[in-house]
Amino acid sequence: MIYNSGEDKLLKFAYNLKLIPIVDVFPIVNTGTEFLEKRSGTVTINIAPARGKWAYGKIPRLILLYLRSLIIERSEKVDFDKKTIVFNESFRSFCKHAGLTYYGGLAEKVDEMLNRMLNTTIQFSGRFDARGERILAVGNYRIFDYGEFHFHDVDTSRKTYIKLSDLLWRILTENCVPLDRGIVAQLGRSPRALDIYQWLAYRTYALKKPVVVSWENLRSQFDSADTPMYSFRRRFCRSLEKVSDAWPELVISVGEKGLTVYPTGSSLTSGRRKQNTPKQRVVSSARKSVATENPF
Repeated sequence: MIYNSGEDKLLKFAYNLKLIPIVDVFPIVNTGTEFLEKRSGTVTINIAPARGKWAYGKIPRLILLYLRSLIIERSEKVDFDKKTIVFNESFRSFCKHAGLTYYGGLAEKVDEMLNRMLNTTIQFSGRFDARGERILAVGNYRIFDYGEFHFHDVDTSRKTYIKLSDLLWRILTENCVPLDRGIVAQLGRSPRALDIYQWLAYRTYALKKPVVVSWENLRSQFDSADTPMYSFRRRFCRSLEKVSDAWPELVISVGEKGLTVYPTGSSLTSGRRKQNTPKQRVVSSARKSVATENPF
């Protein structure tokens, strides 16, 4: 039926977010904007919090990556039938596994960030061909469908749990490229480096030949179109260096046109802990057979 065709195309795009890390829907810092907008070809992605209260920084990123690892490892914390995760552990244990450094007052902040994540809406809109017609399709989605957050409670018998939305569940279960916990922990203090690492892990997965990603496309992925290009490039390259240090086998080249990404083995096989591992991460941009494409 025609009225389903646009929704099907939007959902197919949303579920294929292997090119847009889900953690990247949250801003790096607490922004005063009402919404963030990203573009991918004919699809526009608008992310908006409730009452202007953003989930931001490293906490929501590390939480989502922790959820991802629990699902991949088929943890007993996960109810696969109900798409629910119950954190039947102490808050200190949660912090250790999520890569958060424990300190007094963190429990309240984590509960608040979980609440803000629950109240974040992601809207996909795009124009698609359907039976000879050009239609506009719009869909609103959430990260979580329901949650109860008790990490800060004195009563430890009440457990924090969340029910994942269909969108997030399918993203985390169907398009999972393995990430290295050690690298995530090493980059945990840098939200932008976490975003870049996850994106590069997806981009290099099964990559057969080098690809050039333009600076414009990188800015639309990792920042706002209002950000001056020189500022974006400086911040991006600083964070990219952190990723490169944590993942020495990563082969990339930074040039005037953008970032060239070369076929690289999985970060899970990284030899970063081996002192004699050669660093070959930056290579000459003169390599041949480099394709240019929209990475999103």
